[in-house]
Amino acid sequence: MHSQQYGKVHSVLAALIVSVVLLAGCSYTAMPKNIPSIAGYDELSLKNKAVIITNAEENASIEELLNDKGEASGFQANRHLWSKKLVEALAAELARRGASVRSNAPVTLRISLPELTMLQTTTQYQFKVKVLVVSSTGLSKSYEGIGGGDVYSAWSVTDAAAQWSGQALAEAIKAMMQDKDFLAALGK
Repeated sequence: MHSQQYGKVHSVLAALIVSVVLLAGCSYTAMPKNIPSIAGYDELSLKNKAVIITNAEENASIEELLNDKGEASGFQANRHLWSKKLVEALAAELARRGASVRSNAPVTLRISLPELTMLQTTTQYQFKVKVLVVSSTGLSKSYEGIGGGDVYSAWSVTDAAAQWSGQALAEAIKAMMQDKDFLAALGK
C-alpha cells in the first residue's frame, strides 16, 4: 500500500514539474534518440530492391514546435536532424527486409518533414509528424506518425520528448511499410 501511495505522489510530482517547466516559458529541444524497430512485416521481402534514401530537409534551424491550435508548445525541434534520424531508421528497416540501401542505387527516396506538431491535453503530450516521400519513380506522398504518452509517467522532459518523438517517426515508417504505393516505388 505504501508503494502505491509513493507511485501516486511520484506521478503527480512528475506531472507538476513538467507543467511548471513548460508554463514557465522554458523551451526544450526535442530530438529522437532511438527510433524503435517496426514490429511485424517480417514476411515482407524487399530482396532485389535497391534504393538510396536522402535527407531532403534543408531547414537546419531550431524552431518552435506549435501545438494543434498554433500556439507555442514549449518544445523546439531541428527538422534537418529529425529527418536525418528518419532516413537512418528507414534505411535500417528496408535493409532488414532484404533491400539494398546504397549510394549508387537506381531508385532515390527523398525524405522531408513538412509538419512537426505537438498535441497537448491536460494529461497527454504527443508529437505528430508528417513525412513527405518523393521518389525518382514518381511517388510523392505524405505519411503521418504520432507518438506520445501520459505526462504523469514522464520524470524527465527531455527523455520523454526523445522517446515520444522517436515513436512518432517509427509510426511514420510503419505507415510507409503498410502502403502499396510506397512499396511499388522501391522499383521492380
